[in-house]
Amino acid sequence: MPETTPERRLADHLQKRADDLKAKADHMSEHASGMYGRFEGGQPLLVGHHSYRSAVRDRDRADNATRRAIEARKVAERAQARANTAKAAADLADTAAGRTRAWQRSDFRPGDIVTVRTFRTRTDTYRVKRVNTKTLTLKGPGGGFDDPKREFDRVICRTRDGVTVTSPTD
Repeated sequence: MPETTPERRLADHLQKRADDLKAKADHMSEHASGMYGRFEGGQPLLVGHHSYRSAVRDRDRADNATRRAIEARKVAERAQARANTAKAAADLADTAAGRTRAWQRSDFRPGDIVTVRTFRTRTDTYRVKRVNTKTLTLKGPGGGFDDPKREFDRVICRTRDGVTVTSPTD
């Protein structure tokens, strides 16, 4: 079995945490909904009636439980967003770890289409304009004055003549 990367272990850990928080939020939401059972029939709170104080107390408890459930849902959604980001980073790391060797200048030609990592989890696709010693000059959208340069180690895959490769030896 292949060794898992630290990025993949982190992504798995964050996904488990997000799943646990979602389950907790679901449980809290169900519990809060059940607390409104006293009010299902639509009976209004009767001011002056002997049940008024306990009904107000029960309503306040149910409202507070609902607020806590909503906050728990927001925490679970933020945790899921972090897990998704970590998964994207792990996917890119797995692609890089699966290479048999690093990309080299001889692996590229002007006109190739490359997908490059622009940030930790974001990729963009460009056409190669020029192959330099350590970088690629890519064709930017601005007509030449804003052509980005990226190092070879940021390349995720290369497409030439309709064939896409993720490792230089493919």
